[in-house]
Amino acid sequence: MKKRLLITYLIVHCFSVLSAQNLSGTWEGVITQDKGGILSEYTFKIFLTANKNNQVKGTAFVKADELDIYAIMSFKGKFDGEYINIQEDEILREKRIDDIFWCIKDYTLKLVAGSNKLQLEGRWRGYTHTGACIPGEIYLTKAEPRV
Repeated sequence: MKKRLLITYLIVHCFSVLSAQNLSGTWEGVITQDKGGILSEYTFKIFLTANKNNQVKGTAFVKADELDIYAIMSFKGKFDGEYINIQEDEILREKRIDDIFWCIKDYTLKLVAGSNKLQLEGRWRGYTHTGACIPGEIYLTKAEPRV
């Protein structure tokens, strides 16, 4: 009986964490690019604000550490209780080299309750003015607020 109560509590607790929609804040991690991309992994952060209607907006920061280039994009999207669908709409600032252009991306990220941290993970696809980008994956963890 105690075991059944514990399992029920854990299920309810996990559901309440995921449905709390505590999405606003900084999310940090990596964005990958499938085989054939410029690099296989980039630093990636999103600064996200969610409202009571499950609309999200913010900025995304991507950096190719090896090449010392970066971009900041604005985005908007929607949270459905399990997934966030995000569409970047504009490059706000960038540092790039030669014929390397930053991708404007769409991504669908699943909200996952990890080991004591919320995580977002999923696929992205994108384009530049020269055509489609090689897609990849995104893995983010919600950062602790800094005081």
